[in-house]
Amino acid sequence: MARGTLRAAAQYAEIALILARRDFVRRYRGNVLGVLTTIAVPLLFLVTYAFVFSKVIPIKIRPGAGDTDYAFFLFAGLVGWNLFSETANRAPQLFVNQVHYIRKPLFPSSALVVASVLNALYHALLWVAAFAIARLVSGHGLSVSMLAAPAVLCLLAVFSVGVSLLVATVGVYVGDLAELMPPLLTLGFFLSPVLYSAERLAGVSPWLVAGNPMASQLELLRGVLLSEGSVGLGTAMASAVWALGALAIGVLVHVRARPLLADVV
Repeated sequence: MARGTLRAAAQYAEIALILARRDFVRRYRGNVLGVLTTIAVPLLFLVTYAFVFSKVIPIKIRPGAGDTDYAFFLFAGLVGWNLFSETANRAPQLFVNQVHYIRKPLFPSSALVVASVLNALYHALLWVAAFAIARLVSGHGLSVSMLAAPAVLCLLAVFSVGVSLLVATVGVYVGDLAELMPPLLTLGFFLSPVLYSAERLAGVSPWLVAGNPMASQLELLRGVLLSEGSVGLGTAMASAVWALGALAIGVLVHVRARPLLADVV
């Protein structure tokens, strides 16, 4: 029994990895810089943020902060938000656009969601690499806590799988969800600590942090990237609870709806 379960898990992982690799190669096929684009793009974003928020619209995240501190602060938040929003935005049409997979009885449809999140996770890891390069070049140096960034991103990926699996399943039945997702994500962006800290959001209303699953995820990621000592065990525990809760709900809904998807899509 255990051997069969391990074999099935290995086959599932292989399918998800193959799909993720296919999407990644397709995305950069024909690019002049090829895969180097994955590092060049985030570096260009970071340079742009550093210029705009230090020269054009100077913003200080705290008194005495350096000119580029807000650029790194914003970039650290965007790494996590982009991982989540990229997969959530694609999710409503994910099963509908790949109906040939959904109608195969033995194909694990949830692997499409996992592959989408793996692709976004790979890009997020490259953005972290660009972040590290920029920190070194700018003289800020790297902290030991940054080594935990991949683990934090994996936790966020688990949360993204749960949400995207739920949205992809519901999207088969509710066609309007694809139109609603962009404005919902825009609202979520401004209600999450991306442009500003969780403390500022909590100052408006504590529920904007306590009731927002992305708040703990982004604060945890930002904490390890910027080596902020204020991020502690409570934030990590909240992130884990939100991630596992979202995954459980997504899997439950998908398992119950899976037998009917091929007839509806």
